[in-house]
Amino acid sequence: MNNISDAQLSASEQAARWLSRQQAGLSAREQREFDEWLSQGENAGEFQAMQAVWQRVGDLPQENIARLRASLPVEKPQARRPFWFAAPVAALLCVMLMWPAWQWFAPPVMTTAFHTGRGELEQLTLPDGTLVSLDAETQLQVAYFEQRREVTLIKGQAYFQVQHLEDKPFIVFSGPSRVTVLGTHFSVRYIPKSMSGDGTDVAVSSGAVRVGPRSWLQNMHWRVMATLLQDPQNRHLMVLRATQRATSDASGTLTRQASVAPDTIADWRQSRINFNNTPLSLALAEFSRYGEMPYHAASQDVAALRISGSFNVHRPDSFVRALPKVLPVKISTQTGETQISQR
Repeated sequence: MNNISDAQLSASEQAARWLSRQQAGLSAREQREFDEWLSQGENAGEFQAMQAVWQRVGDLPQENIARLRASLPVEKPQARRPFWFAAPVAALLCVMLMWPAWQWFAPPVMTTAFHTGRGELEQLTLPDGTLVSLDAETQLQVAYFEQRREVTLIKGQAYFQVQHLEDKPFIVFSGPSRVTVLGTHFSVRYIPKSMSGDGTDVAVSSGAVRVGPRSWLQNMHWRVMATLLQDPQNRHLMVLRATQRATSDASGTLTRQASVAPDTIADWRQSRINFNNTPLSLALAEFSRYGEMPYHAASQDVAALRISGSFNVHRPDSFVRALPKVLPVKISTQTGETQISQR
């Protein structure tokens, strides 16, 4: 039964597995394991919520179930799995189909928006106590509903210190991705055609987040598949914990990145930019988010040169002066414009 309480699974996924196993009957040993699991953290609340979902199964229209089954990918025949293994999938599907429409389509009880300009950083406290730090040129929309809290990062970078509310999940939409908070401090970056690519960049300094497709249906679909297939290489859905980072492409496909030190996450809060084999053109564009950038690459070849290192966002002059020491370039001023050209 150890796999039911697998630490890699979220509390809701563990609750689904325990509930399905309970339907088949627990042995005395399993009952003791279940009681121990139930006493830990927020597991009791997750189990009660899953019970409520289970009790509504009989009310599901058969055509909805048939439609959902038809949408699942066809796999090659495999050895028959025990009922308790597949039942969590059914429970998760029930969540997707049965959640009362009014909870998800009712208007928000609070909305607000924030915007920072070039070189402007802002720290704010949301009504629930969540702390948000905004980088320069960042647009953020906030909508709180009765059952959930949603933030949309339209563009830019933000660092979240989320106030945990058991009955109101905190979700960040960014580009092609949905980031669901499992209790954490984390950063999100979405700046298309920048040094981070066209997708979303998520890094966790403490706690955990789940990153997946922005679409609710797709997100639930891949959560079901992750529970069923137990695929550690899933590139559509990842749970990130402290020091872990992942990036997506424009379509939302995820790539797990190398671990990062917690104190380097959202380093823009300390007025730093970190470049890692970054094209010079994108490095200059990153500096331009914080102030005027009077330096320009003289050719495409120069723009394609790559640079690594940590720099002060407010000192592009120091950055440019350091370039001839590490790249085959020279700095010259012509007609009032400073150019970076090949040596």
